[in-house]
Amino acid sequence: MKSWKKFLCFATACTLSVGMLAGCGDGSTTPSSAPNVDNQGGSAAAQGKMFNIALTAPFTGFDPLRTNDSASTYVNAQIYETLYRIDPVTGEYNPLLAAELPQFSEDGLSATVKLREGIKFQDGTDFNSEAVKYTFDLIKDPEFGSARASIAGSIESMECPDEHTIVFHLKYEDGVLTAKLAHTNSAIVSPTAQQNQDLMVQPCGTGPYKFVSSVSGANVVLTSNEEYWGGAPAIKDVTMTIIAEESTAIARMETGEADFMPKFSVDQRSRLESIPNVTTASSEAAQINYMLMRGGSSVNPIMAEEEFRTAIAKAIDKEGYVQYILEGFADPAQSVLGPKISGYTEEATTHNIAYDPEGAKAILDAHPGWADEEIVFLVATTPGYISMGEYFLANLKAAGFNNVKYESIDWSAWLTESKLDNRFDITLAAWSNVTRDGSELMEPNFHSVNGQIRIRYAGDDAATVDSYIDASKTTSDMDVRSENLLAVNALLQDKAYVQPIYHAVNLFCYNTAYTGVNLDAGGTFYLKDIGYAQ
Repeated sequence: MKSWKKFLCFATACTLSVGMLAGCGDGSTTPSSAPNVDNQGGSAAAQGKMFNIALTAPFTGFDPLRTNDSASTYVNAQIYETLYRIDPVTGEYNPLLAAELPQFSEDGLSATVKLREGIKFQDGTDFNSEAVKYTFDLIKDPEFGSARASIAGSIESMECPDEHTIVFHLKYEDGVLTAKLAHTNSAIVSPTAQQNQDLMVQPCGTGPYKFVSSVSGANVVLTSNEEYWGGAPAIKDVTMTIIAEESTAIARMETGEADFMPKFSVDQRSRLESIPNVTTASSEAAQINYMLMRGGSSVNPIMAEEEFRTAIAKAIDKEGYVQYILEGFADPAQSVLGPKISGYTEEATTHNIAYDPEGAKAILDAHPGWADEEIVFLVATTPGYISMGEYFLANLKAAGFNNVKYESIDWSAWLTESKLDNRFDITLAAWSNVTRDGSELMEPNFHSVNGQIRIRYAGDDAATVDSYIDASKTTSDMDVRSENLLAVNALLQDKAYVQPIYHAVNLFCYNTAYTGVNLDAGGTFYLKDIGYAQ
């Protein structure tokens, strides 16, 4: 099998982001074939030109507290900032809007964060401790509708002893707090802007780019924040355009109408590599792609049978999918908890349900009627999900499942409808772990009380899963955290609620007139890191 690692072309040296203060330690890397950054003059062809980004999935909105999809995050990461940012190379948490790492009390029940001074939001509002408190009060408020309410789940109260100090008082010792404060869904918003405008359509943050305009479902235009506290970015004007058809997006790379695609399908790699002045690149990702099997499905009660779900899991040829469809540009997943996620050990892989079509057939043969049970298979219409859906549909049919109802659905609709109780039996999903923390993988996806929950459990399994996840996040003892995260992983796989498919690789391409283009492990890019090639 071809190894995707041979395609990695990053230099070992790190390139500091454009305008980034030394204390923030961005640590991003660049492909070895890319020219050096020139933030002053740069390529004559690119200098002053609109930087055009082609996306194949639509935005859902521009409020970082209420959106959690990749396309929206691409925009929001340029406009808003978090207290901390994870180093893409070391995995360490570096201060961003915070001035230093949190100082925890001896009992772990309070955390004091010092903030940078002299920063303003793009509407002129001062960034201070009250703005941080305001943001986390919103996240905590169940009526607000936070996309990741779990981020503030441990916070009992907050106090602001001065303008640039905030103290988080915690319900329990939260071993995940720093990770949560680095999550894109905890980006700090302007209290003034949030109260006076709808941030979903008119965003306002402290970041290096300001919102200019947007056409719903089509594009968004940004411009550099010339008063940005970290120094104005090199790239001034940016347009992100939704181009649902991937081949059309690539055609724009060919004509020069697009300068950057942060995601492309591996089967398009050869076409992209043949385009002059376009660099294709990859980076390691902390993303898991998986099949979700609802044990508590109200569509079909047979899904409550563990053995029936096990037969589905045995029918899935993930190794074949990675080898033949992804051409080896991924790692077949043997566990939900991936190697790049805190809490992982090799023990996690011992719970893998391997591809065994004959074993799946044997289960169906042993239970008359099971082969003809209808299975509603809901698949989003983005390129990656389409190819997985078609491949695994063939797997299921080959294993003897005679009545799979395959339904494709627009990505935006999938985000909403996949949460409905009666919408599907099995579906495909992915999770990019921007914090690389195991609890931050398990809680938002598999805790039964999470507001975004798509999984449904049979019997008492929900309570068991919840107890493990809760135990994993209420201590800073990594041994205890890992023990409980591994227990969640084991239950999800042993009882066939989740069949992990592959650990992804970021595949992206860009115009060689630019350099410093990169995606972090969570799949996010930062325009301020990009400069002009010499």
